[in-house]
Amino acid sequence: MNKRSFLGGLIIGLVIALFAVPLFFKFSAQNMLFKQVVSPYSFEKTVNIITDRISKTPGWHVVTVINQEEEIKKYGGPDVGKVAIIKFCNAKYAGKMLSDDDTKFMAVKMPLSIAVYEDSKGIVKISLMNGYLLTRMLSGTKEAKIMENVVRDIQHILGFVHFRYSIF
Repeated sequence: MNKRSFLGGLIIGLVIALFAVPLFFKFSAQNMLFKQVVSPYSFEKTVNIITDRISKTPGWHVVTVINQEEEIKKYGGPDVGKVAIIKFCNAKYAGKMLSDDDTKFMAVKMPLSIAVYEDSKGIVKISLMNGYLLTRMLSGTKEAKIMENVVRDIQHILGFVHFRYSIF
């Protein structure tokens, strides 16, 4: 292979990479950062099952359930349909995370949230941040060790819909 063809191939490869990598992230970011699963139950029953399972999981408690539909309407927004945000916490894990100044930045994601909503077709869905991806991104840190336990517990809480974290 001569120097000219190698250089040409390298330039073509870089140009393709400059366009392909951003497109990959644009189309896969939603699936990477957020997880969504269909619930076989009604909106109300899904919210009740999740809050009950959180309360029955050792160390976890529901902080509040926000009726996002009412909050939006109350302050002049449009009717968005049924949307609930379940805020929940584990004091042991939160205490470990917030007891060190180096990990206090994680407070921005506390308490944790699971959203339940009914889409325009009447399908009830559960959505949440991809804790598994966050754990992998923080690999080898104190935060990751704590998050591994959180991920395990959330998978248990959402076990009624056979939820499992994954990269995609």
